[in-house]
Amino acid sequence: MSRNFLRTLVPGNEPNIDVVAVHGLNPKNKVNHAERTWESNGKLWLRDFLPNQLPRARIMLFGYNSNVSIESSSAGVREQARNLLIQLGLERKTCEYRPILFIAHSLGGIVVKESLVQARLGISYETIGASTIGIAFFGTPHQGSRLAPIGDVFAKIVRAILRHPRNTFMNALKSDDLYAREISSNFQQLLGKYRYLNFCETLPLKNFGLIVEMRSATLGLPDSRETVVALDADHESICRFASEDDDDYRRVSSLIVELAASVTEPSLRSFGTSGSTYVAEKANANFFILPYSRNPGFVGRGPILESLGVCLASFGLLHNRIALYGLGGVGKSHIAIEFAYRFTTEHPEASVFWVHASSIDRFKQGYCDILDACGVLPEVDNRDSDRPMRVREWLEKQHHKWLLIIDNADEASLLTSEGNIKGGKLGTATQAHKHLSILDYLPDCPHGSIIITTRDRVAGVRFTKSCAHNLIEVVSMTEAESASLIKSTATEQCPEDFEVDELAEILENLPLAIVQAMSFIQENALTVGEYIELYNDSDDTRMDLLCEPFETLGRDTEVPNALATTLMVSINHIKERDTKAIGVLSLLAFFDHYHIPKSLLQKQLKKALDLVKTLGTLKAFSLITPSRDKDSFSLHRLVQLVIRKWLIIEDDFEEKAIQAMDILAEAFPDANFENWSICGAYLPHAQSTLRFIPELHGEDLKKRRLYLQEGIAYYLWSQGRCNEAEELDILILEEKKQCFGRDHPETLESMASLASTYQNQGRWSEAEALDMYIVETRKKLLGPRHNLTLTSMANLASAYEYLGRLQEAETLRVEVLEERKSNFGEEHDSTIDAMASLGALYLDLGEIKSAEVLIRRSWSWRRKNYGSAHQVTWLSAGTMAQLYRAQGEFQKAEDLSIETIRTIESSLGPNHSLCLQSKSNLAGIYTEIGEWDKAEGLLIQVLEAGKQESAPYDMLARKHRLATIYWNKGLVRESETLERELFKESIQKLGQRHPLTLKCKYSVAMILKRHGREAEAIQLLVETTNDEEQVLGPFNENTLTSIGTLSEWCGADKAISMLLEAQEAWDKYSHVTAAWESIVNLLQQMELG
Repeated sequence: MSRNFLRTLVPGNEPNIDVVAVHGLNPKNKVNHAERTWESNGKLWLRDFLPNQLPRARIMLFGYNSNVSIESSSAGVREQARNLLIQLGLERKTCEYRPILFIAHSLGGIVVKESLVQARLGISYETIGASTIGIAFFGTPHQGSRLAPIGDVFAKIVRAILRHPRNTFMNALKSDDLYAREISSNFQQLLGKYRYLNFCETLPLKNFGLIVEMRSATLGLPDSRETVVALDADHESICRFASEDDDDYRRVSSLIVELAASVTEPSLRSFGTSGSTYVAEKANANFFILPYSRNPGFVGRGPILESLGVCLASFGLLHNRIALYGLGGVGKSHIAIEFAYRFTTEHPEASVFWVHASSIDRFKQGYCDILDACGVLPEVDNRDSDRPMRVREWLEKQHHKWLLIIDNADEASLLTSEGNIKGGKLGTATQAHKHLSILDYLPDCPHGSIIITTRDRVAGVRFTKSCAHNLIEVVSMTEAESASLIKSTATEQCPEDFEVDELAEILENLPLAIVQAMSFIQENALTVGEYIELYNDSDDTRMDLLCEPFETLGRDTEVPNALATTLMVSINHIKERDTKAIGVLSLLAFFDHYHIPKSLLQKQLKKALDLVKTLGTLKAFSLITPSRDKDSFSLHRLVQLVIRKWLIIEDDFEEKAIQAMDILAEAFPDANFENWSICGAYLPHAQSTLRFIPELHGEDLKKRRLYLQEGIAYYLWSQGRCNEAEELDILILEEKKQCFGRDHPETLESMASLASTYQNQGRWSEAEALDMYIVETRKKLLGPRHNLTLTSMANLASAYEYLGRLQEAETLRVEVLEERKSNFGEEHDSTIDAMASLGALYLDLGEIKSAEVLIRRSWSWRRKNYGSAHQVTWLSAGTMAQLYRAQGEFQKAEDLSIETIRTIESSLGPNHSLCLQSKSNLAGIYTEIGEWDKAEGLLIQVLEAGKQESAPYDMLARKHRLATIYWNKGLVRESETLERELFKESIQKLGQRHPLTLKCKYSVAMILKRHGREAEAIQLLVETTNDEEQVLGPFNENTLTSIGTLSEWCGADKAISMLLEAQEAWDKYSHVTAAWESIVNLLQQMELG
């Protein structure tokens, strides 16, 4: 027998109320648990006793699988709540508005509360929520049960043994569980709608004690809403009665009967049955029927109020229909309320009416209430189905000027008519009423106008009959308006301006979010700063705060007031209306909220029309905002947060997060120069999505994530964002070591990426160690001539160059070039890359003729094959400019450098690493030709722009050049100060024999000589010259300069003698280290002096 059913126990005699009983947890897997919950000694009181007191009640029993261990189901509270709604909806098709009274035991009460929340959020079962009059709870743990954790442990053990699925029942019963708090918080919004009977246990259940304590079994509401009764029973027997004479049964049944009678007694109101029109008692009376008083704290919104005034400029002469549309919580209703009060001041002769329209039935009821409130009496006919049409007739024909405001018309289907109205009269078929929309009931006459508020732009378009200037979008408040709202609602001392600005920013200037936050601050005696700190704690805390219920002026009591629940109404509308749109919205929850490219969604929606319509739905609900270029769009961070929460509720979070990751992994291109703009557009969305990816299990999923991470890391590296790239490179490398092993080709590729990042960071020793390992491993695995092996050798050569080991670098560069010529020929791009690299090295070695052949060849090939606007061509142009400089052709060097900089700036911006390097090179050219001011200006600009991302070597080289400029400008003190700083930094960051360190060493020797420290200066210059011979070679320009200076100071013979002695000490590293330390100490003494 199925455990899932809705069974009629008693059909009732001409039923006027439905009583629905819902059982609780079935921890022991008992058969017929749904019936046995209410049964004692073979008597099921719902069937055998209660009909005697409620003969017209249809009494139904809802059964569901509430096991948590043996034969458990994966369906939890939300699924069973939805199941209850579905089955109840089917049973009530012919009596949708019959009152409902729920009777629930323990967990069943949680299921009932959740079903009412779901009924309120969607439109399919809205009548169930609207028809419910109250709930009789038996031992329901509104604030959790202290034994739930114990039960949870037991359930987990049994499930593990029997391999049965888990569900959310135990979570819903825990007092400290986020899931339980969320259910409670959601229902908090509906507390004021119903009456409650809470029957509490007073006896312990066997050895477990009280299962649900009194404080948890009550809601803490006023007596007018909640009746609390303590029964002489334990948790199991609390809802079992063996006889109608049982004292507890008498108390229970009398209260249930009283609650049912409150809605089933005949109405005292009666109307005449003749005639078909209504006549007002005072024909020319004007009315102001608004359910809200004016909000004294209303601030701003001037432009929107002004637009409403403009639209109604012809009020009384022309019929106008205006739609205020926008995101839920953006303040549409508050604006309408404020406008109504202003309007009645300007038009005292006109009436103002307000009708709620969250459903067609609520609209009809509120619409008909206008007649009652205005004292309009029926003369002939008062059939319920005709009354809304009589309101229309009365407003059109017999009432003078009026303004009608229809609030919360949030569903476009409410404004789509299938009815048949001719000349204001219904067709002959009475069933036509069931197909009429709000539009069919609205008057169309020159002396009246109508305003609606709606979340859905489509509803607004239909209502205004596509009149664009009468569609007014309500967006978030301005920063100034938000600040005014915060300050006006702060009850304690006024918060600081920076706190006000920060609160407005994190709440994205949404009025409902701000009012909700200020309410929480007041209730909990917090400062704005303390609230901000709490809000920033985590996503879970933010969501909890957005779910907090609160009271405020001008808010429909039947519409959720918490921002999260308000936004979920829109999300559920979209789910029911457009499956493609809800699919896309679910993905957007994980992307960055700003500038989401449409192209990212084209993989998801193959057809262009589908994409247009899907985005149209999301724009209609104001959930996304198109960018000016129309190629991307943005959405509120708070909306994203709520969507993610909604996905958790729908148990779809993990699947959608992985789907978003897969879309980005497929879309994210290789970070080649041609794709930089696409990578840049996709980067924030890829990074954002990876933050939400759970712990992945399975090799395929891990590979897909790694694929995306590698694409991101490569792009970050290409943009000079090496610190960010390093973090990802290390993460990827460690993951691949675990998955594939240290020497797997995939692992070696990631190791090479990390080595390249280290190089760009100036960490050449670390890069060298990795590159050497890769070279040796690839030689073993692939052979010495394999392209990947040659690439590794080229990378190792780059490390040697930065370390100043130029001879070793040259050996590798020559070998790589020869092998690539042999493998690919001279016209292959890999061969050209090798030529360009070797040419640049020859330039550093001072071998100008050898360098010129290779540099000109590579530059010419790249211009021809890539074009002048490609990254590699810029690199060649920069090298070519340095060749011109070395050849003394400074004008050519300057012109080519300036042209290259302009090209890079236009493509990548002025602060890209390539652009900064080109500017630094241009400063070097200006230095060569004595244009000190130009050189200084450029270098200071480059140093400032490169503080965050430039590698240590680049920063030190630029500072060294700046020190030289200061010296040549006569700024001796500035130059020496900078040189002393560079001397210590270069030793620390580059090592003692790096070429740049040797330049700094030479400069410090000159400083010592100028300050009369001749012996220390000569010693330092000897060591410098000797190191330059070993590192740069004896014929390098810097080496020759140092030899010449030493000869000037000591004479040629003594200079040669000292150099020979120094050469013998080359391998005595400790002696050299001690000498360096003494120089550093001397410099510190000079600074103090």
